Amino acid sequence: MAVALGASLLVSGCSGERPSAPPPLDSSAPSQGSLAPSASLDAAAAVEAAYTQFWPRSAQTPHKPEDTWRDAIAAIAIEPQLSVTLEAMRRNKAAGFTTYGEVVVRITSVEVSGDTAKVVDCQDASRAGQADARTGDPKTVGVPRMPVTATMKRDQASGQWKVARLRFPGGAC
Repeated sequence: MAVALGASLLVSGCSGERPSAPPPLDSSAPSQGSLAPSASLDAAAAVEAAYTQFWPRSAQTPHKPEDTWRDAIAAIAIEPQLSVTLEAMRRNKAAGFTTYGEVVVRITSVEVSGDTAKVVDCQDASRAGQADARTGDPKTVGVPRMPVTATMKRDQASGQWKVARLRFPGGAC
């Protein structure tokens, strides 16, 4: 498998292809500057909380029955990331892999524009990765400074912020 980090493999699939770049922000949506300052801060805090929750919840889901995966991931992600994450989980299961450890999120910026937001993270995944599902033996380990860019969208049905797309540009941060 080409992706060295279990967490990124979980969300980006086994093909070694990186997810495509996040879609551009909707320029017709009100900008952060047009919101009241407290509304901007509240939205940014909600985006940050939703992004931060994505990592442990997506890492725990493969340890549960497969028929619960869609609902669990749909609570934290929307398309296209929902399908990308579910497919990666299915591939990992078929290959005999599971996840271990936890990713430490280190958000460097959050930009909110209407119902879309961009999160830039320099996460520490050095204590997380993939393990043999049968033995629990680690097979991969993440890196301490991995750049991640997330496009977040406010779910129109629930009003909750969810991960719409993750991008792993490579390199270190």
